Amino acid sequence: MFRSSQIALMMILLLAGCTASDKADGLVVDSMPGPDAGNPNEMAIFRGELYMQLNDPGNGTEVWKFDGSRLERATDIEAGAGNAGPARLFVFNDQLYFTALKEPYGRELFVLDGDRARLIQDIGGTPVSSSPGNFTAFDGDLYFTANDQVTGIELWRWVGSTVTQVADINEGAGSSNPRWIVEFNGTLVFAAERSGHGTELYSFDGTELTMVAELNPGPSGSIPSELTIVGDRVYFAAFTPETGIELWSWDGSQAELVADLREGSDSSSPRGLTAHQGRLFFAANTPETGIELWSVQPGSTPVLVQDIRPGERDAEPQELFSHGGVLYFAADDGTTGLELWDWTEAEGARQVADIDEGSMGSEPHAIIAYDDEWIYFAARTQRFGVEIWRSNGELTQMLRDSWPGPFGSTPNDFMALDEQVCYSAADKDHGRELWCIVHDTAEAIMTRPRN
Repeated sequence: MFRSSQIALMMILLLAGCTASDKADGLVVDSMPGPDAGNPNEMAIFRGELYMQLNDPGNGTEVWKFDGSRLERATDIEAGAGNAGPARLFVFNDQLYFTALKEPYGRELFVLDGDRARLIQDIGGTPVSSSPGNFTAFDGDLYFTANDQVTGIELWRWVGSTVTQVADINEGAGSSNPRWIVEFNGTLVFAAERSGHGTELYSFDGTELTMVAELNPGPSGSIPSELTIVGDRVYFAAFTPETGIELWSWDGSQAELVADLREGSDSSSPRGLTAHQGRLFFAANTPETGIELWSVQPGSTPVLVQDIRPGERDAEPQELFSHGGVLYFAADDGTTGLELWDWTEAEGARQVADIDEGSMGSEPHAIIAYDDEWIYFAARTQRFGVEIWRSNGELTQMLRDSWPGPFGSTPNDFMALDEQVCYSAADKDHGRELWCIVHDTAEAIMTRPRN
């Protein structure tokens, strides 16, 4: 059975690549023949091809690459059917970096070097994993978090020849867990934890590490999150006992409260922080409006974009996505459920379409840009379940019913690859596998006009 599965996979791969000019449209390959899942995920575009983690019966989970027509395995980190489980694919300096499991090292940092995967360094020490993550390019080097099993999870960097720890922020075996790492005005800015101080805001300029703000002195910290750059500021949500969780900003020298939207110790809990057209958009909770969409321009006071669900009930704006001059998001107006909305300077906030007509809501999510006009995403209807959709703001179209019935194929991991959109999806006969759709020839199963 195992050998026949391998032969079947080889035949499918040959068919997928038999004509280089033909772009895959539909199921690309059943990498785990039958209802077992190949589970393509951790996708990244590298040198014009789509790279991903994929599982097949002969090789386990490895890195595979897809040029739009032909799918082929790129690594054999764990020889045979062992599972390398490559993850966190990240392109830096025209090379593909990722983490993978390999005996006897555990999960460590790898780079795709030509036609083979090369272990960069066994940071965690055999056989324990360092589990690198939070990859960020800064000043020509690759920064990431890792656990060397001595100092805990701390900030590290790869300079092209050596791996070194930036600092043991939380000295000793405890972890500082750096996260929400962004580059801002020649520095790395991030949240990190230190004993006695809790989690606060730090910066690193390539040489010196500095705690730039201790907003909540003491062992708990202010727990900064969702660091987002707009103009000359880094915005973030943070906690103090006096204000609760509110919106703050740092301009490179001073951290300040932007606004106490829910006055006193109660929290407005800003979330979904998204830069768009020189403003910060976010969802926040106030007693008068519930959870609604807000925006702020650097140096100004936040303003309510619109009370989409009037009164105290929550519109729950989420999935904020900046696309040219349009901000897309999902929201619930109290009548149609959680549906696709957009905001433009000219028109304000409007519902794009009532995709699942009625009050249930289609819960649009996993939005990506295909080109300057179209976005792709997943959405649910009671008749078709969760399937693949696209919209240009005026027309919103369902493109495929891969698993007929109310459950749907639950597409995810969308990536634009030239004239295709590729993604993972499941159907009854094949499990979760790699699918693609050709944008120009896609035919709508259902079209919803601008609501």
